[in-house]
Amino acid sequence: MPDQEKEKIIVCGIGNTLLQDEGVGVHVVRELRKLPLPASVEVIEAGTMLLDFIFQLREARQVILIDAMRADGPPGSIYHADAKELLRSQTDQPLSLHQVGPVQILKIMALEQDPPPCLVIGIEPASLDWGLELSETLQEKMPEILRVLQEQIRQLSSS
Repeated sequence: MPDQEKEKIIVCGIGNTLLQDEGVGVHVVRELRKLPLPASVEVIEAGTMLLDFIFQLREARQVILIDAMRADGPPGSIYHADAKELLRSQTDQPLSLHQVGPVQILKIMALEQDPPPCLVIGIEPASLDWGLELSETLQEKMPEILRVLQEQIRQLSSS
């Protein structure tokens, strides 16, 4: 019997929901759960506890990490990055806005074995003020973010 865990695509939302757009990854996966998804897709709300999910991520066929990411674009910009490219080009500047972000978790995973292929979808924040809701800018961008994510899931599910 094939290893069903290895067939999974894990979509993982990262971020601190106490700081408005810093929690965009969590808000995105909460909305994603409301949509029809292929059976092979598992959605995880990691928040700031990404390290707690490392064993689940290792067992996936493909991982999509969603996080707030500063890259000097306009607020709401959507960035796509292959994690291996991020690892190769990573400088001392963190892409994530919290201590253990996508690059750091992949480095930890790679200590024991090659991590699964990973796509990082970063969203440029508009506000990092205290607040439980996304900024108006990111709330307006949510349908576009979900469309981009659904397209990525469709492509990965058919490959």
